[in-house]
Amino acid sequence: MPAPPEETAAPRSAFGRGRWLPDFRHMPALELQLWALGGVLVLLLIVGAILKPDSFPTTDNMRAILTQASVVGVVAIGMTFVIATAGIDLSVGSVVAAAGIAGGLLVDSGSAFFILGAIGFGLLLGGVNATAIAYGRIVPFIATLAMFTMARGLALLMNDKQPISLFGADGVRWFGTGEIATIPVSVIVLLIVTAAGWMLLNRTRYGRYVVAVGGNREAARIAGVPVRRILFSVYCLTGLLAGVGAVLLSARLASASPVSGNLLELDAIGAVVIGGTSLAGGRATIVGTFLGVVIFAVIFNLLTQLNLATEWQQIVKGVIILAAVLIQRPERV
Repeated sequence: MPAPPEETAAPRSAFGRGRWLPDFRHMPALELQLWALGGVLVLLLIVGAILKPDSFPTTDNMRAILTQASVVGVVAIGMTFVIATAGIDLSVGSVVAAAGIAGGLLVDSGSAFFILGAIGFGLLLGGVNATAIAYGRIVPFIATLAMFTMARGLALLMNDKQPISLFGADGVRWFGTGEIATIPVSVIVLLIVTAAGWMLLNRTRYGRYVVAVGGNREAARIAGVPVRRILFSVYCLTGLLAGVGAVLLSARLASASPVSGNLLELDAIGAVVIGGTSLAGGRATIVGTFLGVVIFAVIFNLLTQLNLATEWQQIVKGVIILAAVLIQRPERV
């Protein structure tokens, strides 16, 4: 009798017949990293529940964590597309501030004007970055560093360095304080942006082009990918989402401030890197970015509840980002 064929199915779980576990031995590195991020998030939640059982695992605190993560999360989704092309955008924090002030100048005409003004101004500044990088061929670091200072200057100049109150703009404040089925509106916006970003990156030709440009720009050009238009579009996308972030942040603070969004770009870049998107381009994950944003938010919520000084929180953030880069980079030499 011939020998039975070799087993080709995934190995059975040790938990019993008919149950399965992922085969981590043959899993791609990026997928493995996503599972690791999920495990880290679960571990953090367990640690928080042990250290602060009365305040950390509550529903209100979980809602607060996600609400605080919403602005960084929206901006980080746009940053994922930029970094996927081997670029960087250092200006998003300043663009958030400038977009908020631009919208605030229109708020007397109604909440809709504030929202359209903020998003439109963010898109405009993103378009300046896009033009400089895609058609002016300026290095992204330099172009966005210039916008970092220009946008902050515009934010201070447009209303003579003064914040703009939004207490009378109920339509705007709804994005910061409103709820739908007990879920904060800002969290719903984050989830919608994340889902749209995932679809765009993973289920469209555009997403494949973005990754191709980051993987090998010259090969992508030879293959017919419109490299300049792709580069132009990703920086416009970050500007657009920075405008959305300005609406969420201003709504939560009930004020558009010219000093808001300080170091927001570093939080967004850190979340993207932690999530597994390669700084060298050619590899990107929206799910990883979302997990990175939530992990950051959970860590700093817990550190705050443990009364850890702000300067130590910044040190922890830097260590986490450095460790993430060291772990993820496949191009070690």
